[in-house]
Amino acid sequence: MSDEKQRRRGVWTPDLLAQGPEKRRVFIEQRRQFLAPLLAESKSLLAEIEADLNEADKLPGDLPFQAKLRVRHTVRPLEKVIADLEDVIVQLTVYSARYRRSYEELPGKRAEKEAERQRLKELKAGGGQQQIDAPAPKAEPAEGTNPFFAHLKKSS
Repeated sequence: MSDEKQRRRGVWTPDLLAQGPEKRRVFIEQRRQFLAPLLAESKSLLAEIEADLNEADKLPGDLPFQAKLRVRHTVRPLEKVIADLEDVIVQLTVYSARYRRSYEELPGKRAEKEAERQRLKELKAGGGQQQIDAPAPKAEPAEGTNPFFAHLKKSS
């Protein structure tokens, strides 16, 4: 064997994910399709276990509501597994959006800002300021007319 790593086929590697948004979208969609049945099975398993435990008889010596608290205490780890699986799916989507903003869009935004800074620097070096057009002069009202009373007509 050589010292170089041989590329494994069918395995996602970081260099594949960095090749573009389409590859990341495919990766995330594959992970969703993989996790969706697992999530559905876990939810149905939780419902069945919880129903079985709720139907079970109280143990001798139980205080009121102790059986329900025991059921809740028993199924809590499985509920956490389900919540974590749902969170994995959400976090994969968040990852894709952050990667796009941080590594694909950010260089373009920085280049635009640098171009704007360079343009302003050149304007300053040219000795001039940005030209601002003067507002057009307004027509002066005729003598003896006040704009507040223009709606009133003089009666002779």
